Amino acid sequence: MLAWWESLDALARGFAFVAIPATALLLIQTVLTLLGLGHDADADVDVDMDAGASLDLDGSGLPDVPDLDADIDLPDAHADTGFGDGLQLFSLRGFIALFAVGGWAGIAFLENGMAPVPAVILAVLSGAAAMLATALILKGFLKLQYNGTLDIKNAVGLSGTVYLTIPAKRTSAGKVTLLLQEQLAEFEAVTDAEEAIKTGAEVTVVGVSGKTVLIVQPKC
Repeated sequence: MLAWWESLDALARGFAFVAIPATALLLIQTVLTLLGLGHDADADVDVDMDAGASLDLDGSGLPDVPDLDADIDLPDAHADTGFGDGLQLFSLRGFIALFAVGGWAGIAFLENGMAPVPAVILAVLSGAAAMLATALILKGFLKLQYNGTLDIKNAVGLSGTVYLTIPAKRTSAGKVTLLLQEQLAEFEAVTDAEEAIKTGAEVTVVGVSGKTVLIVQPKC
């Protein structure tokens, strides 16, 4: 492992810094999903990244990588992506797939002798393809869930947990998880409350809008 790390140039190590933690998160999320515990979170995230100037990759005593101090505002996971109803492109799972696949792809391209610029471009395209594939898989999963034996009307009166923030006054939909007909299920949800209901809050289902959307209110 150390020999492999030493063989990487500065750009490849940059890809590795992105790919390794993203892959770890992807594995953890996959295990949690298999256990029925993993759900997507609101991807409206503020990340304060301060990598410092301490990366001396060639031992020259001078930093090879400049300070990275940036605020990254990831798009809202329930934003309209333009790819059709129900396709959540900008989600936490999607970004993890983007960084994991894009990072490893960049390393692979560089190790096969590709020039830095096309390697970076192809790595970004590979990550974007992984993000799109993740969104399509999730959309298909939700369709299977909705077309199954679950009757969403039976959710009225049940309690659930918000895992994707539900905006106030039905301005757009969030997501909730609840135990319906002895199955842990996830549904889009809206609220008439004056304030948004944040991720992790407990809610009560008070009605159904359309075929797949729950109407919820904060649990008293």
